[in-house]
Amino acid sequence: MGGFLDSIFPYSSFRRGQRELAEAVSSAVRSGGVLIIKAPTGYGKTAAVIYGLLLGGAERVLYAVRTVNEIDPVIRELRLFKARLTFLFSARRSCPLMYKPSQPPLSHEDFWSNCAILRIRRLCKYYMSLGSVNGGDVERFISNYPLPHAVRISIDLAKYFGVCPFFTLLSRVSDSQFIITTYPYVFRKDIFSEVFPEFSYRDFIIVVDEAHSLLGAHSMLESRVTIQDIQSSIQEIKKYVSSGDSVAEILEDLVRDLGEYRRFKWKGFRVIDKFRILKVLGDPKILADIERVIRERLILEALVSGNIRVSLALSKVVRWAQTLVDQNYTLFAIREGDDITLVSTPLDPALTVKDPLSEAKAVIMLSGTIPPGDFLGVHLGVKRESTSVDIELLYGPVMPKSNIYTIVASDVTTRYVERGVLTYSKIAEYIVEIARALEGVKLVVYPSYEVMNSIVERVPKDLNIIIEGPGTSLGEVEASIMEEKNLLVNAVAGGKLVEGVEFIDYEGENVLHTVIVVGLPFPQPDDYTKKHLEVLLNRMKEKDARKLVYIISTIIRVKQALGRAIRSPEDKAVYILLDYRYLRRDIKELLQLKYNDVVTSIVDFRRKLATLRKHLEEDKTSPTTNT
Repeated sequence: MGGFLDSIFPYSSFRRGQRELAEAVSSAVRSGGVLIIKAPTGYGKTAAVIYGLLLGGAERVLYAVRTVNEIDPVIRELRLFKARLTFLFSARRSCPLMYKPSQPPLSHEDFWSNCAILRIRRLCKYYMSLGSVNGGDVERFISNYPLPHAVRISIDLAKYFGVCPFFTLLSRVSDSQFIITTYPYVFRKDIFSEVFPEFSYRDFIIVVDEAHSLLGAHSMLESRVTIQDIQSSIQEIKKYVSSGDSVAEILEDLVRDLGEYRRFKWKGFRVIDKFRILKVLGDPKILADIERVIRERLILEALVSGNIRVSLALSKVVRWAQTLVDQNYTLFAIREGDDITLVSTPLDPALTVKDPLSEAKAVIMLSGTIPPGDFLGVHLGVKRESTSVDIELLYGPVMPKSNIYTIVASDVTTRYVERGVLTYSKIAEYIVEIARALEGVKLVVYPSYEVMNSIVERVPKDLNIIIEGPGTSLGEVEASIMEEKNLLVNAVAGGKLVEGVEFIDYEGENVLHTVIVVGLPFPQPDDYTKKHLEVLLNRMKEKDARKLVYIISTIIRVKQALGRAIRSPEDKAVYILLDYRYLRRDIKELLQLKYNDVVTSIVDFRRKLATLRKHLEEDKTSPTTNT
């Protein structure tokens, strides 16, 4: 490579290995192969991959990211390359008719059912105005928008052009070289076929960011309802459908049947006989037909009031009931207070990822935490040859190891047999010492809500804290992060705060430099874990399946949490691991961290606080040229 080809690279120089990585991507594109790239955050892998895709002559790329926030960095890089792009994420977050920032978002089922009726009946002025906007104007709007911010661009598309932002961006697919989407648009076949009816997977090169997340891809297909949802559905049917008594009686029988479980207490997931449920329910199509009748009536009534945020519990019940007939789904129950949640879900990621990754023209997979072993063939169950590139193994550390200071506390643990008041109090003491001694935003990551709540209740109320919960708003958390100088964010491993929040200030600078991981987030010893292992054993050796379920998934969650403190090679970070099990050889080898200190008591730890402060206050290394 050189000359003209190098001139399209938007940075003044390449980092070590970036040019070679681009060549590997280009080769995979031309040969129709699969390339798995392991590179840490801040290396500049996005820029190198885009460059390689362009050099390889990629015609149409589906660039899949986990969350809407992760669309923004890709937009930023693609604009530097002057590439033709569009992007897609949850339409309910930008709909000018149904999205209300002050209210909880509608469910996926509610939103799309409402949207379909409005479009079919020609009642959405934003959808009806799609033909009034020129594609070139939309392309220029995206290219010239002051910030590479997907949500704001979408909202302002509606404001300035008077059109539906989702369908406007969707209309750009045919003319775009890069389509950035969140995972469901690629890996949920029902959504893919509905959104891209003119295309198949064979028409795309698929890029998967944070590819390690595909180990849990089956969760994209899960469906949940509560007993309260079913009871609300009964009331909806009785209120709006005069001929629906027989269906309401079926659901009442189901509630009585499920009510037996309220007499029992258990932790985690409990497997339920779904065939017993189906015997009571009968054909889910009957429920679906009634739901459509009710929704259409309510939307027409809502148009008079001007509020078309129609929400039906019956929609959730219909979607849930439809999944039960699929042999790949298992049904579980979870106790949540006085209510019970029923979770219908597949348990093998291969069910979700196999077709897209097998059929795509080429596949590029990116992650800083790709697990060891045959990731594509064994872990994901995709029978396609692949090539792997480990940037740090080939070209050395991306950031100086001295930028991270890690301490392990060997006098605490969250092992089930050792949990209790004494353990929780000791861990809380560590957290309080850190919160008071170190400035800035601190992230504390726990293995479960139960452990988090048991520890946080022992933290003094004068500390400025955020505690993750079911109703926690990502936007509100990000606003607090930008405004508060000292903040203690308490989150659950693998939860929405660890994976979805941007820890940045108004200038886009990283403000998180201290991460505390409490315990090891091993899966709960419940029916879900047992059935997950059982399903994987159908296609994996027992040793591989056990390692994936119990060890690899745990280490990935820990590394993802720690990685939130590092956005560039210049960042400094303090990692504090509160569990003696981090000293286990297998855990340490997979974590690949240098432990600077191991403390044996809180007194010992207090002596290290001055060292931690000094580490974070040291001058940053010289800046690099691209991200």
